[in-house]
Amino acid sequence: MSLNEKQKNFIGYLLGLAQEGREDRGALADLRSGLGKEPGEMARVHKHVVPFLPEKNYDDRWYYLAAALFGAYPEHRQCRSLGKAFAPLRAKSDSMESRFVALLNADPEDLGDHLRHAVSLLKANEQPLDWFRFFDDLLQWDHPDRHVQLRWARDFYGNTAG
Repeated sequence: MSLNEKQKNFIGYLLGLAQEGREDRGALADLRSGLGKEPGEMARVHKHVVPFLPEKNYDDRWYYLAAALFGAYPEHRQCRSLGKAFAPLRAKSDSMESRFVALLNADPEDLGDHLRHAVSLLKANEQPLDWFRFFDDLLQWDHPDRHVQLRWARDFYGNTAG
């Protein structure tokens, strides 16, 4: 993983909002309110994201997307990529593979919609993911070698045990 300290602190902050026994339901509702919206439309999310944003705003959208998705499903399991979390769903429906392939092919502008549906499916099937790894993957989504998509595919097709 290549997250810097401030990025790790961001995910740590999100995880703290969902800490068992100390869950901040209001903050999680704030985060969920950002689902399907652009960062500029997420007024309730700003206070949870802005303190962690880098000086240059190249990656702002990924911070907001990660926060909104976390609000929708704040469960965490270390070392579990989205591909690995999604793998057990293949056996449940023939459409899961085509949904996953569409996600892998998504360009950055459409990725939020695909991820919103994917996280909803993960929640419905109680399949948590590693939010640190997920955020790192978001930050590298549009890398020219598409290594994130390749790793997710390897995790999805190479692991059916969950």
